[in-house]
Amino acid sequence: MHKYLISLVFIATVAVAALLTSSTPAAFAQADITVTRQGVENQFPDGLRFYITAESSSPIDEIRVYVRKLGQASRITYRQVEFEPGDSVSGEALFKSKTANEYIPTGTRLSYHFEIRAQDGSVMETQPQTVVYLNSGLDWQTTTSGFINVYYYRHNDRSEGSANAVLSVAADTYSFMAPILGVELTQPMSIVVYSDYRHMLEALQPASRVASQQLRTLGKAFPNERTLLVDGSLNNILSTAAHEFTHLLVADSAGSSYSGVDAWLNEGLAVYAERNPDTEFVRYISDALMTDSVPPLASLRTYAGTPRETLRNYGQGFAMVSYLLDAYGASTMSDFFASIATLRTTDNALQAAYGRSIVELDNEWRESVGLLPRALATESLPPLQLLPTRRGASNSSANPAPPLIPAQLSPTDQPAAGPSDAAAAPDIEAQPPLTPGPAPQGIEPQESASPPAAGCYAPASANSAPAAPELTSIALLTFPAGLLGLIAVRRRRR
Repeated sequence: MHKYLISLVFIATVAVAALLTSSTPAAFAQADITVTRQGVENQFPDGLRFYITAESSSPIDEIRVYVRKLGQASRITYRQVEFEPGDSVSGEALFKSKTANEYIPTGTRLSYHFEIRAQDGSVMETQPQTVVYLNSGLDWQTTTSGFINVYYYRHNDRSEGSANAVLSVAADTYSFMAPILGVELTQPMSIVVYSDYRHMLEALQPASRVASQQLRTLGKAFPNERTLLVDGSLNNILSTAAHEFTHLLVADSAGSSYSGVDAWLNEGLAVYAERNPDTEFVRYISDALMTDSVPPLASLRTYAGTPRETLRNYGQGFAMVSYLLDAYGASTMSDFFASIATLRTTDNALQAAYGRSIVELDNEWRESVGLLPRALATESLPPLQLLPTRRGASNSSANPAPPLIPAQLSPTDQPAAGPSDAAAAPDIEAQPPLTPGPAPQGIEPQESASPPAAGCYAPASANSAPAAPELTSIALLTFPAGLLGLIAVRRRRR
């Protein structure tokens, strides 16, 4: 009897085990999802169309396409792919570029992948793919140096040469500004050279296309997308490239604190990077120095006001940057930007790196150009605080050290740059993120304020004489080297 009971228990156990074994595949099976076709179609200037065809043993009821700007790891968004649910589906999703809030600058490098979900809970993700958004219908070529990619197309016999010259200037600007900004490129940056301005006009934001009736865009930098557009049909392409590329480097150095970089610093560094400034706008800053109508540096966090005031502000930013580099050296400027990245604002970083407030540094510069200091609006630092060492400067009145031109430069250090055909003007616009969608499950992107897009402009008719600066917005691309003579005269008079 005892053996009989044991046999029954054994048989029952085997039966249950067999039942569990046979039922497990049916209860926990995953659908077999297969992607037979996927890709992206450039629908410039309207955006990018992502498409996919997939099959599954369980009906597919959701597909998403995730898109991320390369080099901006924290920024990711997605779109629902439109399709009819079933075992075999085809669908598409469009990332638009038609409005200010839905705009993809050309040269933007994008990574994308699809996520497919079946009714039984199965999920499949495709491997990431990369696409570069450029004008369609043009034979795009690429020339590269390190992390700098220049995109161009063969429009005339100068196109390739212009692209190579822009690449050389960008690489040289990086070598020159890297130790000043304390920046090292680890992600690619794009420069898109347009040999025909009509093609560049098609690539601009809608608002910029409207404004082009009065102004011609010489160049525009988009730090968040790490790309720069340049009008390659004018002679000033090299100075424009150096100026705008510096904006990208400043953004890279400041990181998420880029929005806290004051305009005088950002534009002053960009003009400084040109290293071969023009003399066209000497009267704007010279008048301000002669009459002591130079505004406080603390008021130049953004540039606003009349075109005359804007041109003066560009010059003042360049003068201040040149003074800081000449008086305190490149290493302190590098420390300054390291402080910006952590302290978030220019004021806090100035105090940390230079040991002085913005008002105190402003007064130092004013005295260097022969102006009286302003009353301090903030308390001086404690007398025992360690301050950075200023570089020695000549006190000879016969040969005063020029405060506006970097002492470390010589004519052989200056890159060749064609003369500016027309005056140029600042336009800084808030750049929205790439067509944001609802936050996907499992992904919580850290949205931060997008860095502004910095643009340089000239009067719309590039072949006509420059319009009077009082009558149109003009962005300064260069600064008058001839101002040195004025400074020397002021010092002799005093």
